[in-house]
Amino acid sequence: MDDSTLIASSKRGIEDRLSITAEFYTLNNTQANSAKYILLSSEQFSQTIEFDLFPSPLIFNSSLILKALALSTSFRFLGVWFNLSASSRFVHNQTTSMVKDMAALLSPKKLLAHHVAYLYNIILLPRLEFRLQITLFAESTTNRMVSPMLSLIRQKAGLASVITPLSALFTLLPFSIQQAFGRILLSHVASWQKIFSHPSYKIFANYMITYLQGFLDCDACPSIIDLEPWSHTLSLRTHSLYNSLLFSSRLNITWSLTF
Repeated sequence: MDDSTLIASSKRGIEDRLSITAEFYTLNNTQANSAKYILLSSEQFSQTIEFDLFPSPLIFNSSLILKALALSTSFRFLGVWFNLSASSRFVHNQTTSMVKDMAALLSPKKLLAHHVAYLYNIILLPRLEFRLQITLFAESTTNRMVSPMLSLIRQKAGLASVITPLSALFTLLPFSIQQAFGRILLSHVASWQKIFSHPSYKIFANYMITYLQGFLDCDACPSIIDLEPWSHTLSLRTHSLYNSLLFSSRLNITWSLTF
C-alpha cells in the first residue's frame, strides 16, 4: 500500500479510480497524503488539474488538485526509469555521474594504474552496461562519459593527459583497458540477436523492423541499407535498434536478420 498506481485512459477514468481509492481509505481508516501524489500524462498540461470525485458519504474531499510532471521529466516505476518524451538526457546524466563519483573515490587512493584499470573493467563497465541496456549513445558521447576514469588511469600511470591521445592509452599501457563503446554496442547487438532468434519475441521483432521500414520509407531490411542519411533525425536518436544498426555499420559489423 506504500506505492499504489492508478492507470486510466482519460481524466474521467482517473476520477473514478480516485473515488474508489478514497472510499477504500475511509473504510480502512487510512490516511493518504495527497501532496505526495504524482500525476503522469502523455499530454502536456500547463496548469494544475482538478479532479472531481464522485459524491459519496465516504469521501470527505470532493475534489483533488494535482499537477502533471513535465514530459521531459524522468520517473521511476517498479524499478524502471521512464521518460514520456523519450529523452535520453536523464540516463546520460546518471551514467556521467556514476563515472565521476567512481573517479573521485579512487583518485586519492594509493592505487597503481593497473588496479584502477581492473576496477574500470570489472566494476564500472558492467554497471554502465546495465544502465544503458536500452540506450545507446554515439562513440564520442560514450568516450566523454568515461573520460574521468581514463584520465585517472593516465595519472596513475604517469602519462601526460594532454599529450596522450585516447587511442594510445589502450596500446601504451601493459594491461588491457576495454573500450566502453565497443562493449556496450556488443551488449546491444547480443540483446537484439536474442530478440530476433527467440520465437516468443517474433511479434515484437517484426514490429520493430516494420516501424523502421515505414519511417525510412523502404521495403528492404534496415540492416542492408545505408542509415547515415537519417543519423541526424531527432526521433531516431533514442531508437535502440536503429542506433545499434547504425553504429554497427560504422564498424563494418553486418547483421543477418530473418523476419
